[in-house]
Amino acid sequence: MTDTPTRAVPEVPTSTIYATYGVGFASNGVAMMLKVVIPLWAIQLQFSASEIGMAIGLSSLMPFLFSIHGGVLMDRLGTRRVTMAYALATVIACPLYPLMPFFAGVVALQLITGLSSTTVWVGAQTLIVRFTKGQTTLIARFSVAARLGTLLGPVAIGAIWDLAGAWVAFPVIGAAGLLVLLALLKVPETRDPAPADTPRAKTRLKDLMPNWRDYAGAFSLLSIPAVAFIVAMTLMRNSSTGIQTSFYIVYLKDIGYLGTLIGLLVGISEGAGMFGALIAGWWEKFFKPHWVLIGFVIISLAFITITPLLGGIFLLLVIATFGRGFAQGLTQPVMFGILARAVDSSVQGTSVGLRTTSNRLAAVVVPLVMGFVAEWVGIENAFYVCGGFLIACTLTIALVIRRLPDFRS
Repeated sequence: MTDTPTRAVPEVPTSTIYATYGVGFASNGVAMMLKVVIPLWAIQLQFSASEIGMAIGLSSLMPFLFSIHGGVLMDRLGTRRVTMAYALATVIACPLYPLMPFFAGVVALQLITGLSSTTVWVGAQTLIVRFTKGQTTLIARFSVAARLGTLLGPVAIGAIWDLAGAWVAFPVIGAAGLLVLLALLKVPETRDPAPADTPRAKTRLKDLMPNWRDYAGAFSLLSIPAVAFIVAMTLMRNSSTGIQTSFYIVYLKDIGYLGTLIGLLVGISEGAGMFGALIAGWWEKFFKPHWVLIGFVIISLAFITITPLLGGIFLLLVIATFGRGFAQGLTQPVMFGILARAVDSSVQGTSVGLRTTSNRLAAVVVPLVMGFVAEWVGIENAFYVCGGFLIACTLTIALVIRRLPDFRS
């Protein structure tokens, strides 16, 4: 980019940064509440393993298809404006689950809440990337706030499930979604101001519809090696979450764990991510960011893969889930930092949408495939088959980037 005489960019107020932390806290908390409750709801409705995998995986189908469009809308219409619309959709849809206690009904609501909650998270990521300009320390604090939401959310909703069941748990999740709206009220809009002599075009209906040019533009970002790397690693990284928020919960329920303890174990994993996120910058002092990301993604996958080897012993499950969450949390600010430094601020919403598309692809495929694998070889062996395959894929990515000049400097 060439230097041009422009006005100095004003420093982002501290209150705005903290409000953005609040959006991350609330949005991630709501998303994790849903991820804990949906498998429990599916078990209560006596779904088969493949039906559980489909119900959980299909929640990410719409985000997989439309995350790029959501990111483009944020760049075009404003992140705050779009995020608020989807947050409201989450608030409305969550209480409807108990009214539709059958497979088709669960899938339909999963399509809605999957898209809305994921797009809100895209908005939260876009806000923090835009406001912090890729500063790993500030992004790490955002990750801590988001992880705090995913620590408290599963524990609270697991206890509510045990005490009051679906008729209370789902409306509570909807009510928690209101916290996202409250935090967004304190966040300014993020669109770059139009020049004084250029009026901003009015929003038209067709601007809200997906456009193939937007997708082409988003995928063109893959020509940037760092972006392509982040998209590939996002797929691997989120696969461990795909296992934990699906058949990890089913496995624990099968061996006799209550919703409260399941929520606690999931919460411990997410809470451990806070500690990992805080030292992400420290690791980058000794290793290049891409090697930090690869190493800790493998660690995260390994900890979830060994779950059946732990024999259902609570202390061992705590240690393993803490290790997975720690590694997972550490990779988040590293990943955001690489992405923020690789693209211009004008397409950061699009780049986050592209990364989220990869994220959601893992969330669609992993539970769905693992469900069929579980019916074939059993749930315990499904951990080894799926986890081992994903670790092998991550090692393959590492071998590929060793040969790329962009990752040698």
